Amino acid sequence: MGRKPIVSVLTLVFNHGPYIKETIDSVLKQTYQNWEWIIIDDGSTDGTGDVIKNIKDSRIRYLCQENTGFDSQVKNYNKALSMSSGDLVAMLDGDDYWPEYKLEVQVKSFDDHGIILSYGECCLINQGGKSIGYMDLSDNASIACNTPIGSSLKAFLKIVKLKRYLFMHNSTVMLKRSALLNIGGFIYAPMAHGDFPTWTRLSLEGRFSAIPACLGYWRRHPSAATFGRNPLHLFDAGISFLKGFILENEKKLKEIGFSYDIDDLEKRWQETRKEFVTYHPYNTALQMMKPGLFEKSKSEFLSFLEKDRSLKSGMIYSLIALSSLLNFDILHPVIDLKERLRKIPMLYK
Repeated sequence: MGRKPIVSVLTLVFNHGPYIKETIDSVLKQTYQNWEWIIIDDGSTDGTGDVIKNIKDSRIRYLCQENTGFDSQVKNYNKALSMSSGDLVAMLDGDDYWPEYKLEVQVKSFDDHGIILSYGECCLINQGGKSIGYMDLSDNASIACNTPIGSSLKAFLKIVKLKRYLFMHNSTVMLKRSALLNIGGFIYAPMAHGDFPTWTRLSLEGRFSAIPACLGYWRRHPSAATFGRNPLHLFDAGISFLKGFILENEKKLKEIGFSYDIDDLEKRWQETRKEFVTYHPYNTALQMMKPGLFEKSKSEFLSFLEKDRSLKSGMIYSLIALSSLLNFDILHPVIDLKERLRKIPMLYK
């Protein structure tokens, strides 16, 4: 791009009062300043709107509406998209924030005209801003960069098993507007988040730029929308979308040379769902530890112990119980230390 492209920042907020000021400051402090910001408030009742309206910047457009709920998330993103005019589109959740270099680093990705989506690593923080985890890039470069086009589908369709269900976080993503409009905007799938269906569909349109740096801070806190959703319902909604996606894009998949066996995929999805159900209490317990929900974490892990009474699980439960007693997470530092030690190469055999 010869000129400096305009970046349209899209943000949906709902009762983000405790965090929205930090979100706003992180955009205002960007080293790249050629942006516009569309903020749609889905009926906040905690003063979120007052904080936003106190910011005097002509690049910010704020719209407050009656609450439409979680299932209207994609509709609201597309409303924000229709209100914007930028060459590039970036999403920022109302309780997350960016490092000041985020936009400047990412805009450069699109100097390569084959890039339609750029994203980076993600720092996880709790409600107080303390670091509680890190999402790095996939170690499979082909999947991470969607090179050749369609390669990321190996992860989205669960042909290849990754460490996480989704390997890019919403607040680190930047999109080429033309590519997004080419697929009809953000993709709606009933009961699912809008990011997964949209990234999956975009994987048929062009290559991704995976930047090995933290491009967003994802806040995990008890009032976050994800904590109020049933993960199994979200998982099933994702699988339902994938079945429809394959049927709708059969011709496109053949054009890019992406091969698959639908019977094998069905089998993989069933196996993945079974594993998801088994480890759901385990994963939920560990997630609840991060924002400090120790008692709920202990209760969740107890239900997992009914299925798995191994020594390892017993030790993890002991650390959760001790964390609850001390009101301090001692489990994740132990897990992080174990992971770091695992990566140290063996000097002697």
